[in-house]
Amino acid sequence: MSSSIETNKRLAVALLEASGKHEGPAFAALMHPEATWETVGKPHLFAYAGVQSREKICAYMASPSIFVGGVETRFGDITAEHDRVAVEAATKGTLPDGRVYTNTYHYLFTFRDGLVWRVKEYIDTQSAAEFFAK
Repeated sequence: MSSSIETNKRLAVALLEASGKHEGPAFAALMHPEATWETVGKPHLFAYAGVQSREKICAYMASPSIFVGGVETRFGDITAEHDRVAVEAATKGTLPDGRVYTNTYHYLFTFRDGLVWRVKEYIDTQSAAEFFAK
């Protein structure tokens, strides 16, 4: 496996770790100037679904996390080919009211110029929508 593929895998994990803790500067440093982040789903059913610009997603990641101490991420399989990395992950985070949020994810990262250019986030949108509606 080429070193660029291994580097891309490390960068994908680093971006998700920065995301989980809302480490804005670290997150932004990994994002290509033309990056987008897409959460797959139907926006009328799940408010966070759709494509976000780099500016918008980086601003969000620079804001405080709604979870106490951020989100813990457990990584599953990570596979890579050419300029793409696929990551399976599970998260757990605790809200200030004590409720614990968990979900499973699949991310598809595409890299350009050594940075994250596109993220497609597949999430259990129904579980998330029900949890945050409470």
